[in-house]
Amino acid sequence: MVTRGPFRSTLAIRSRAGFALAELMISTAIFTSVSAGLIMSFVSLKRNYAATMDFAVNHADQMRISDYLAQDFRRAVAVNLAQNDATMYIPCYYDATTARNVQTPTLDGKGGVNYGTAGSNVRVHYYLSNSVIYRQEGTLAPVAIAVDVKDFIFNPTDLGKVIKTSVTFKPTFKSSGASSDIVKSTAFYNTTLLRNSRTVIPTGVN
Repeated sequence: MVTRGPFRSTLAIRSRAGFALAELMISTAIFTSVSAGLIMSFVSLKRNYAATMDFAVNHADQMRISDYLAQDFRRAVAVNLAQNDATMYIPCYYDATTARNVQTPTLDGKGGVNYGTAGSNVRVHYYLSNSVIYRQEGTLAPVAIAVDVKDFIFNPTDLGKVIKTSVTFKPTFKSSGASSDIVKSTAFYNTTLLRNSRTVIPTGVN
């Protein structure tokens, strides 16, 4: 049966019609929701990646700082410690020339070993300044051993023949409001045995 007349025209018009307003609004809402979810996922992934990289870099800095401190503490004959500031005095293993030649050790007859003039020592200073942790040996120029570490705290504790050092930092995204528990959870510890006998902190050092 062939349909003719106005009814056929109405069906043809309806078959060629697009989406209704309600359908368009629903599809737009679904598309918006999916897009928002994808954007939030991307932002979250990017933040997590930045946080992971920040933690990895900071942990590497922690180990470097701790290793430097342990090396000098191990050979120190005297120490003066504070938070983010550590001074130790080590024997003069090298002479005062530009070549920094290794000095031949001599025995003092009492079980001790001297390098260079008896009683002479070199001052080594670690300190935090302008987001950089420096190591300065004697009168030489300070050397940066960790940069961009304004939230770092290195805290050495003198326990006699042993020095315990902790290095902490504030994780990324928590730098303005990290609790003490969060900071403590980042701590990297090192315990160093001093191999040299303690002496009074020298007044005349290199």
